[in-house]
Amino acid sequence: MLQAVAKIIDRLPNRIAISGHTDGQPYTAPDGSTNWELSAARANVARSIITAAGVNPDRISEVAGKAGAEPLLPEDPNASANRRISILLLKEAPPVPAGIKP
Repeated sequence: MLQAVAKIIDRLPNRIAISGHTDGQPYTAPDGSTNWELSAARANVARSIITAAGVNPDRISEVAGKAGAEPLLPEDPNASANRRISILLLKEAPPVPAGIKP
């Protein structure tokens, strides 16, 4: 699915922010990693897949792990739907012509 999304993203000029999310269930892996590391790894894998599919890595503005801090379903923080990635195409101000102060 991310490869298909990358083909669409590649046709657009926007920079990209990628966030990984987990559900609200506390988690600690045997190596000590928590939902924070899991969500950051999830976002980083998405970044890797998108750039391998042809999106220029210079367009990636941010890769962040959000753990359970921004649930998709706030009324059910432990719902599996909260385990996801989000990809935002950033809207930026147009460049200011040379010689003009913003």
